[in-house]
Amino acid sequence: MVAAATPQLLGTRVAHAVAAVQDANRTWLLVAALAFGAGFVSCVLAWRAALAASGARISVLRGTASLGVGALVNTFVPARLGDVVKIALFSRSIDGPERIWTASGVYAAVSAARTLSIAALVVAASVTGALPLWPVLALCGAVGLVGALALSSPRWRKHRRVAHLLEGFAALERSPRFAAQVLGWSFAVMATRLAAVAALATALGLPHPLLAALVICPALDLAAALPLTPGNIGIASGAVAVALQSRGIGMTQAIGVGIAIQALETFVSLVAGGMGLLTFAGELGLSRRTVLRVAVVGVSVAVAAALGVFVLDAF
Repeated sequence: MVAAATPQLLGTRVAHAVAAVQDANRTWLLVAALAFGAGFVSCVLAWRAALAASGARISVLRGTASLGVGALVNTFVPARLGDVVKIALFSRSIDGPERIWTASGVYAAVSAARTLSIAALVVAASVTGALPLWPVLALCGAVGLVGALALSSPRWRKHRRVAHLLEGFAALERSPRFAAQVLGWSFAVMATRLAAVAALATALGLPHPLLAALVICPALDLAAALPLTPGNIGIASGAVAVALQSRGIGMTQAIGVGIAIQALETFVSLVAGGMGLLTFAGELGLSRRTVLRVAVVGVSVAVAAALGVFVLDAF
């Protein structure tokens, strides 16, 4: 919030970048926001399919609420502790013992499918010359290693918790239909995020916005692997700036793209997290009225900040 209100404190380049965001095309910004929202829903559906493979059932509403609360925690807490919250909330849909471990296995399976979609994105970027091809080998090798472990010697099954942890992979390997759904929705997450970033690049006047998005999205995924700050603030923007600079984009425009991406992703997390808290208010022992007030305040602050940056030229 301090950076948004007084960008000059972070240097003239950041101040100029925020000014560039203010001049962005509003229509393309809206398209980007909708695409980020579609990516969030696609992620929910990937989780839902992975849980179904393990015999669990969860509605789209509760799935959205679970993912939203986790995303909200990640917005304010470093080290992706919100992912632990996601696992705990999704585990409520699983019957049987050691459901936390089973949900952790589902999380690993969804993450593996997401990794494969990132690898496909890197392949597409390498075809255009935007990125080297070697990261694909590392990404696919990691997924293959975990998958092989899940199907390895029955000795692993003697350890009850390890067996439940590996069940997320094993269930998908036993059910090609659900595996295809998880992969399909994971690729949808990748495609919608690519579309959102391309729309932002268009809004900010970057040349070749789709090529820029092919560079930015892998950089964002790499930054997500190093969650040192709440919401990865600063880390993701820096990764975007470095990636774009390597393609000849000026620092001001590069920082502006990073700021805009973080702002829209944070807005989606706040909205989904607020809805999630309302959904789980009773189960968490919270008053719906209290949660509603907090949610309204949080979303209002986010909307006010967005209006100040994008519409009112408040700086």
